[in-house]
Amino acid sequence: MQKRLWFSITAALIGTGLIVAASATAAAKKSAVPTKAAASGTLVTELNSDVDYTDPQLTYYVPSWEMQYATACKLMNYPDKEAPEGGEVQPEVAAGLPAVSKDGKTYTFTIKPGFKFSNGQAVTAANFKMAIDRLAQPKLASSTSFLGSDIIVGMQDVLDGKAQSVSGVTASGSKLTIHLTHAAPDLLARLATPPFQAITSSLASNPDPAGVNTYPSCGPYYYAARTPNRSITLKLNPFYKGPRPHGVAAIQVNIGNSPDVIYQDVVKGTTDYAEDGVTPTLYASIAKTYGINKQQFFIRPELEVDYLALNHDPGRLFHDNPNLAKAVNYAVDRHAYLAQRGFLAGARTNRILPPGMAGLSKKDEVLKDGYPISASSATVSKAKSLANGHTGDGKAEMWAPNAGVGPLQAQVVQFDLKQIGVDVSIKLLPRAQQFVTARNRAQATYDINWSAWGADYNDPYDFINILLDGTTIAPTANNNDAYYNNAKFNTQMSKAALIAPGASRNAAYQTLDKNMMAEDPPWAPMFNRLERVFVSAHFGCFVYNPVEEVDLAAACKK
Repeated sequence: MQKRLWFSITAALIGTGLIVAASATAAAKKSAVPTKAAASGTLVTELNSDVDYTDPQLTYYVPSWEMQYATACKLMNYPDKEAPEGGEVQPEVAAGLPAVSKDGKTYTFTIKPGFKFSNGQAVTAANFKMAIDRLAQPKLASSTSFLGSDIIVGMQDVLDGKAQSVSGVTASGSKLTIHLTHAAPDLLARLATPPFQAITSSLASNPDPAGVNTYPSCGPYYYAARTPNRSITLKLNPFYKGPRPHGVAAIQVNIGNSPDVIYQDVVKGTTDYAEDGVTPTLYASIAKTYGINKQQFFIRPELEVDYLALNHDPGRLFHDNPNLAKAVNYAVDRHAYLAQRGFLAGARTNRILPPGMAGLSKKDEVLKDGYPISASSATVSKAKSLANGHTGDGKAEMWAPNAGVGPLQAQVVQFDLKQIGVDVSIKLLPRAQQFVTARNRAQATYDINWSAWGADYNDPYDFINILLDGTTIAPTANNNDAYYNNAKFNTQMSKAALIAPGASRNAAYQTLDKNMMAEDPPWAPMFNRLERVFVSAHFGCFVYNPVEEVDLAAACKK
């Protein structure tokens, strides 16, 4: 059996080419992970708006997954390191790599003894089965159930209400066995995501779709308190004896201040980390004041794309209307849109897949013969020609976040589409609310949705199939917020998913990317991000994991 995961995040980090490698490497070498020193002090972070959930089987939001990295224990996990080592999934609660059957459809894990939840309960194989069973509960309606339902035997039956427990997952003593419907070389990476973490029996028996605010967890920290829209408190797990770092006694997340106030709090040192960023116009002065990749301002590339989802559902403006979707791709000013995020924000794109994915490098960031990444009178003229006769009643509704750059970027789109005869009304929502509501098909009443997608794991399936396969559209929990359902491309996606990792798989997905955008665009892709991290002078032991982002467990106070 293969001894290493078949993909690596390393390629993504090399491919993006957005930072000076020597500077990033130097920053990583200076990082110190406190595995021996006693945890002390409170790390204070701030969010402008609340997370969607703190519940491990419900949350699907970047800041929340960042916290989950500090609280969860998983069969497989990412080490507390920078790239490239930090991108290689490795056993955590699993005693080693699993035994895999010859056909690649059965995985057997042995659970390592010694892990305990924050209530003192020992972690067993059964706690991992509980997580998968709960993830599949139809009443819970989890947005992350897709991470297992397409490959784990019996999981879809539970989701469909035909069974109470996932038949393909069994736990006996220290052994956990997972049966797959077909070979899935990316299983280990999927198991390293938050919904597959070990959970207690009390959480397993709670299918409330509103989720839980606090619960025992088996990582270095646990969720001790949460007041929605105000604060989240993580405290040290007193029973944690594992090897992961735990540099502070508590992590306090304060919610609700404006990005400008958060910036001032970090400067003053009353806040240690601006978790969802600061006002974009401030980044140039931050870089000038603190330097880049030194002590307080860090930049790292992301495997990500920002895009405008064009709603293809019946009754929406882009249903069976590829000409208008093409017109939008010609009309939007990607430079103006990206500029709203400020200094070192990223790079413009016109394709679905980001650099580092499916064999794409930085030079492939823009599709040759694709839509222009710079707006001009010629591109607007082309857009008008394509839109002529295809604008319906000339009205469209766009959803965008009500904070940060969302309102300004929505205004850029509003202006651009006015030039081609489409009046865009803007509906601003808290980002977590927008994210959740857009995935409920009956409530997704927008024509255009401000969207961004970061990789769950480094494979094109996570961008193409998960975001655009129309056969998976359901009443709720849709990641396909374009409600894109093209029969021709659905078939091609299914075929590409079965191709073994390597050049042929990469080529199939690159062809899908190119042809979907050329023939029937699901989106207007806008840019690929660069992560900018601003921390206080008191934030020590900085580690940016390439998958999990800022490593809160590794952080210490200076």
